[in-house]
Amino acid sequence: MVNSKESGEIHWQGGSITEGKWREQVSAAITAIKSGKLEKVVLARDITATSNLQIDARNLLQRLEIDYPSTWLFLVDGLIGATPELLIRLNKSLVTSRVLAGTIRKTGNEDRDLALAASLAKSSKDLEEHEYAVRSIADALAPFCSSTNIPESPFVLHLSNVMHLATDVTGVLNDSAKQADVFTLIEQLHPSAAVCGTPTEIAKKLITDLEQMNRDRYAAPVGWVDAHGDGEIAIALRCGQLSDDNKSIRIFAGCGIVAGSDADNEFAESQAKLMPMRTALETL
Repeated sequence: MVNSKESGEIHWQGGSITEGKWREQVSAAITAIKSGKLEKVVLARDITATSNLQIDARNLLQRLEIDYPSTWLFLVDGLIGATPELLIRLNKSLVTSRVLAGTIRKTGNEDRDLALAASLAKSSKDLEEHEYAVRSIADALAPFCSSTNIPESPFVLHLSNVMHLATDVTGVLNDSAKQADVFTLIEQLHPSAAVCGTPTEIAKKLITDLEQMNRDRYAAPVGWVDAHGDGEIAIALRCGQLSDDNKSIRIFAGCGIVAGSDADNEFAESQAKLMPMRTALETL
């Protein structure tokens, strides 16, 4: 695809993994899950955009801010994006993590999207995927917290292009953990089931065996930390990595695979997750 504008031409190229190969990887992951080796794994793919002129990172960030106002925006050493997922917020012993897992694409028709949101909230496949992600965060926080609050059911987070099942897990640090800073919590939480899988080590190995792609900083923690060790750390999703000359950008999308997944549906979901960066680049 070519997008011709006065600011330059954007050319889209296939990424590290062809569409057919990625579908094969998803199918292989489903087989591994059904055999009992693991419960969930997150597989990612990438595509690359090149431009004859430098891509203006600040304009790209502004475009993302307009289109995705309810996300966390970031621009760190060429890594740019608008993520809807908060790994951890630490504020004076109060911790919060927003877990996203389970996705459905929007149609743009309000009535239809409301019906889709209701179906997402009842989807056994998506609820299963979401439960694994919530459990991984809650289990990691438990040793540090005197109390935690985990809502019984997720809510549906509406973004411009997709809807996610979302749960805000909150807690209060216990006396022995009050000296812990946000880096201590990051070490325990990352990678969560939302970006890796469960059990973690088995999922990581399967990703290495199947994906055969360098994720770079995709799905890494990104955010800020203050002098007291408090901070707000998101997960680098809906993002891209600019080249050194700012004339190309590699963008990423990942999907959580469980026993009830379908390779065709997962590819469609990955396409939807690529849209924030694709649209922003094409409207610069």
